[in-house]
Amino acid sequence: MANIENLEQVAEALMELGYNVVHSEEAVHMAVGGMNTPFTAVMTINDSNEIVINCQVAKLGDLNEDDIPTVQFALLDANTRIRPYAFGIISGSDDTEMNDAAQFPIVLTDSLPLGDLSSGELNAAMDSLLVAIESADEVLRIGLKV
Repeated sequence: MANIENLEQVAEALMELGYNVVHSEEAVHMAVGGMNTPFTAVMTINDSNEIVINCQVAKLGDLNEDDIPTVQFALLDANTRIRPYAFGIISGSDDTEMNDAAQFPIVLTDSLPLGDLSSGELNAAMDSLLVAIESADEVLRIGLKV
């Protein structure tokens, strides 16, 4: 496949790599991680012509309230080990329809520039996402409600 330049080509490349994808006009959704309880990665294109990959690993409300500062510190610390991905929280400032902090998603996020993107680079990004998901599991156990 030539260089990837749009979401349709992202979906095609991921399918060729063996991923099951759902493609809409605005996003590509795919299951990643465990077979029994996979996470959903969502790929969109931002205003800078980059693919933005977000994978929700939890919600803020999944954490024990007293443990949130410890988990946030651990997530920040883990960012140095899971490059190119980073942990983030999608809050009301990112999505004005969200006003309940317990519903704020904790995500792994990365971006890839379109135009020169190859299927090999996309595959490497998916491999990195799997490594980051493993780190998320370790870090989130600190404060997840049982």
